[in-house]
Amino acid sequence: MRKKSNKKMMIGIALLLMIAMLFVSACSPTEETEEVEVPEEPAEMPEEAEEEVEEIAFASEPPVSGFNNGTYRGTYGDRGDQQVSVQFTLTDGVISNLGYRHLYYGEADYRQMDEEHPMYPVKLQHEQIASYLEGKTLEDLEDLYEPENFVEDVDTFSGATIRANKVYSAIQDGLNRGVYSPSEPVYKVLEGPYDDGTYRGLFEDGGFQQLGVQFDLKDGMIHDVRFRQLYYGETDHTRIEEGDPMYPVKVQHEQMAAYLEGKPVDAIFDLFNPKDFVEDVDTFSGATIRGNKMFSAMKDALNRGVYSPANSVTKDIGPYPDGRYRGVFSDGGTQQVGIQFYLEEGMFTDLSFRRLNYAGIDFMDIDEEEEMYPVLIQHEQVLEYLEGKSLETVFDLYEPGDFVEDIDTYTGATLRGNKVLSAIRDGLNRGIY
Repeated sequence: MRKKSNKKMMIGIALLLMIAMLFVSACSPTEETEEVEVPEEPAEMPEEAEEEVEEIAFASEPPVSGFNNGTYRGTYGDRGDQQVSVQFTLTDGVISNLGYRHLYYGEADYRQMDEEHPMYPVKLQHEQIASYLEGKTLEDLEDLYEPENFVEDVDTFSGATIRANKVYSAIQDGLNRGVYSPSEPVYKVLEGPYDDGTYRGLFEDGGFQQLGVQFDLKDGMIHDVRFRQLYYGETDHTRIEEGDPMYPVKVQHEQMAAYLEGKPVDAIFDLFNPKDFVEDVDTFSGATIRGNKMFSAMKDALNRGVYSPANSVTKDIGPYPDGRYRGVFSDGGTQQVGIQFYLEEGMFTDLSFRRLNYAGIDFMDIDEEEEMYPVLIQHEQVLEYLEGKSLETVFDLYEPGDFVEDIDTYTGATLRGNKVLSAIRDGLNRGIY
């Protein structure tokens, strides 16, 4: 009985093996059957690709509003601090999405301020300014000179005393620099022609001077572009060495500078498309480099006029309306000159410094016995010279030795009058304060 049982078992196993082989054969692909590939999971998009800047096209016709559509950024600084930094969107001359990237007065950071802070009402009033401008036109910016008409009193803080003119100045600075992130094809427009010589400009944001640039113009062509400040994410890229993980960013900025060499001044608009000429370096894509910051700094330089002329200067300035003006000159990470002045029928009056700082020395708070005190006296002579004179007199600051006296070892000829001139031009560009 056991042998017969074993025989039946063996037959059963054989049958099972045959069925299994037939099943495998039926399911296996033949030469005529195309094997179906299982798709792989998509790779995670790298951070650089997520931040890639879209290709910017250029328009042949100027925008109706006079300003390209897109996002703008500007700042207002005073007494050594960047106090207001704004970002806003323009669409056919209509303002939207105005926000503060920096809001800082009297050592208080209003963007980080809690509701319990005694100065919190000032933050609320600035938010009211932003809300008021939503959907308004550029012409409505004049309303910021009378904020009491739309800013409410909060606790003991009156809407009439809020310094909305600082917001106005920051917005005007953004407009002067041109579109930061275009939303439509960009129309290339510059105010040239420009005098031959050296130019200096700056891009500031979020409380920091991020990019300072210097370049030469000769017959409308750009030469010798170099960075006087390159500071992002608490890293000074002008000082980092090749082994630093952020060194590729420095290399890519140098590539942008090299690209502009020998090109016409309107080539700065190519900085909106840096991937066309900036290489990928390690994990840093040329498509993600922020060429618009460099564009903003170079536009700022052109707006201020030539810093060190190579030849004679075009003395074409104004007219500007009567009123009070404020401007600054910053370089190397420091706000060096801050100036306030009034215009009355095209004449300078009541000029004063709000900031005077070189090489870490605050000349607004320097004693008569200190070695550098003569520099303060010479700057005061500059203001005295301009008092009661016409706007065109500002160009005399290129040669301060003609009216600034030598004091001790400090000659009037070596005074940097062009820094004061740049601050004045900045004030005029911003409009009435």
